[in-house]
Amino acid sequence: MAPLFAVHLSDGAMSVPWVAAGWLGLGLLLAPALWRLREEDVPRIGVLSAAFFVGSSIHVPLAVVPTSVHLILNGLVGVVLGRRAPLAITVGLLLQYLLLAHGGLTTLGLNACIITVPAVLAGAAYPALKRVGVPPFGRGVILGAGAAAGAVALNFVALLFGGAEDWYLLARLVLLAHVPVVVVEGLLLGVVVRYVEKVKPEMLAAGR
Repeated sequence: MAPLFAVHLSDGAMSVPWVAAGWLGLGLLLAPALWRLREEDVPRIGVLSAAFFVGSSIHVPLAVVPTSVHLILNGLVGVVLGRRAPLAITVGLLLQYLLLAHGGLTTLGLNACIITVPAVLAGAAYPALKRVGVPPFGRGVILGAGAAAGAVALNFVALLFGGAEDWYLLARLVLLAHVPVVVVEGLLLGVVVRYVEKVKPEMLAAGR
C-alpha cells in the first residue's frame, strides 16, 4: 500500500484519469499565474515557495495509519501572491519530491491542484473581506483555516473517488487528523495578516 503524506498523494495512489485531470487542472492554474509575470514578482514568489517548502516538510507521523500531518500554508501563499500562488506551490511541491521524496511525480499536478485551488480562492476573497470590514486578524483566521480545510476536503474527495485502491477508511482518518492543522493554520495566518497590515500592507496581494 502506497504511503500518503498528509495532503500529498503518492505515486500509484491515484487512478490514471485522475492523474491526467490533475495535470490538466495545473496547466489551467499556471496559465493566468504566468500571465504578465513581472521581474519584481519573482523574489516574492521565491520567498513564499521557500516558506511553503519548509512548512510542508516538517511532518508529524500518525502511529495507526500510513500517513502524516503538517502545516499546509496555502492560505498564506494565496493571500500574499493572489493569482501567482500556483507558481510558488508547484515549485515547492516539486522540490519536496526531488529532495525529500515527499508526494509523487506523477501526482504532482493533482497535488498542486488540491493545494492551489483553495489558495487562489483565499487570495480572491481577501479584498472582499477587507471591504466588508472584517478586521485583519479575523480575515487571516477565516482564510487560513478555510484554505487549509479546502485542501483537506479536496484531498478527501480525490482519495474517495479517484484512488487506485479503496482509500475510504484512510481518507476519513486523514480528514479527521487534519482538524487541528486547520485551527493552527487559521490562528497563524490571523497573526501574520494583522502584523503585515500594520508594517507593510503592500506585501499582501490586496495591497498591490
